[in-house]
Amino acid sequence: MAMHVLGAAATYVLGRHAARGFESAAALTLLRAIIASALLLSCTGWLVPRPRFSRRDWWQVFGLGILLVPLNQLCFLTGMQNTVPGHPAVIYAMTPIGVVALSSVMARAWPPRRKLLGVLAALAGVLIVLRPWVHGADFAEIRRGDFWLLAGLLIWVVYTVAVRPLARRHDSRTVTTWTVVAGTLVLAPFAALPLARTNLTELEPQVWAGVLWLAVVTSAAMMLLWNRMLRHLEPVEVAICTNAQPVATGLLVWMLAVLGLEAPASEQDLGVLFWVGTALVIAGVVLVQMRASSANAGGSKAPVIASREGRQ
Repeated sequence: MAMHVLGAAATYVLGRHAARGFESAAALTLLRAIIASALLLSCTGWLVPRPRFSRRDWWQVFGLGILLVPLNQLCFLTGMQNTVPGHPAVIYAMTPIGVVALSSVMARAWPPRRKLLGVLAALAGVLIVLRPWVHGADFAEIRRGDFWLLAGLLIWVVYTVAVRPLARRHDSRTVTTWTVVAGTLVLAPFAALPLARTNLTELEPQVWAGVLWLAVVTSAAMMLLWNRMLRHLEPVEVAICTNAQPVATGLLVWMLAVLGLEAPASEQDLGVLFWVGTALVIAGVVLVQMRASSANAGGSKAPVIASREGRQ
């Protein structure tokens, strides 16, 4: 889980460089997906077991692939073109809240009062980070990116709930590989032309570093790790990853700014309101997890699942 937290923090930083280096987020999404698919397929037969899906499972794989690549990753990278690294970490820390809400809707059960309080606290934290009352062209651009990230978060929540049964019936590495491949195949007809029009030879080294990190680490290694955790750990334990991401990302951006490798902290929106909003989001998620922990301890089998990005 510590590896996942560090990988996610770097994703928010390096992913922004990659997103800003491409005119088309669709082109970047497809390039990232192609590299990740090629890497995962090259591991099939030794590191990744061969698929043993039924026809129904294949339909589920393609559905999950659509959620993961053309929808979640495209929304994420579109948002990263305009936001600052700390914001996606806070927004994606809301994943356990979204999963609890979706699980409650699916179960047709009103969540307990403590969960509702946690949801309200987390929503208040995100509102403080987004600050809709602030005017100005610069912050309006950041807010536009944040709304794309919120859309990506909703899709990631649905993906996380939907992938868990398949990841428990089959090897999680196989599920990860073929959902990424399926999503790439679906996206290709729509994003091939923007990618063909992109002059890859003119991309700066930091842009390529972001592309390779997104493809190799985020889409391949971290997705393998994420589905593996969903298979073997309790949902509440997996949710710890999202709790630590905002703090890890904020500290990483601050350190890089001090070293002169990133824009100054004043331009990264890492002021007092960012940390207040982050604290509220984490507090809300902890309240939800405390209820989930109690339910698990009591033997409840309610379908509560929690997740990352990184969206992913």
